[in-house]
Amino acid sequence: MDSASVAIAVGKSVKTVRCGGILLGDGSSPRQSDRRARILSALNCRDHPLEMHTHMPAIDLDLAPERRLPLTSEYCLEAFEALCDSFRADGYEIVWSGIGGDKLCACSTAEEGGSRSSSSRHLEIAVELADGLLTNRALDAAHSSFLFSAPLSATVSTFLLASLCHARPLARRGLWPVRPLGDPRLINTAAKLPLALRAGKEIFRSYLRNRLRCDVFPHGYAKETFALVLPKAIAARADTISSQLSSCALADFGLVSRESVMALLNRVLTTQVAATSALVRFLWAERFVRQLC
Repeated sequence: MDSASVAIAVGKSVKTVRCGGILLGDGSSPRQSDRRARILSALNCRDHPLEMHTHMPAIDLDLAPERRLPLTSEYCLEAFEALCDSFRADGYEIVWSGIGGDKLCACSTAEEGGSRSSSSRHLEIAVELADGLLTNRALDAAHSSFLFSAPLSATVSTFLLASLCHARPLARRGLWPVRPLGDPRLINTAAKLPLALRAGKEIFRSYLRNRLRCDVFPHGYAKETFALVLPKAIAARADTISSQLSSCALADFGLVSRESVMALLNRVLTTQVAATSALVRFLWAERFVRQLC
């Protein structure tokens, strides 16, 4: 919804636009494809969709030196790099994105009250599972106050982290990112909007409904997530991951329990639910530490 809003706005003032997207669902992801088709028809532009299953993330703890990835690498990094390659090959230099939309429509805990979204509950489960991996030493460190934290930045930290994830592949291809929804002035203005416009990103939904003359993102629509991709990717590499975890760098440092990690891996293989998020974050951290050792 965020990227769609930016695309429609940019399309009104830029002559030549090309869109690119990562399809996260199974096969051709019909629901996501249908939504994108409606948006693209309004933009009248070229499109370059990529199926996520053809650019699966590297579920590997022992990457070769030339393939090493930063700690902040995203699940869709391989697919995102393929998109960047296609943009660069066509001579484009600027990439617009909807990063920052979540913060733009953020609601405080007091505003949310008793009603919570399903994503909030999934986050709580993931945090509980992640805490279950940590040793007492690591938990004490995680829950303690940071004595040397940097002061608050002009731009929110989540926006900076999202931008950092994309920085390397964009810079290596000479592409310049533009993320209008992360503008602090826009965020401050949006924070003053009524809750009815911020909750559920109603302001984006209304904007798209008015521009497209149809309800592309109806209330309660099923949003494609990496939960459709990562459990299968992990299952396909389960034996390799188990073998690689016979030696665990984070466990050697006394930060996680290897037994808890293996239990979480088995849980993902059998249930494929919110446990995936906690496991993948561990795998990314373990891989990063191994690269440093």
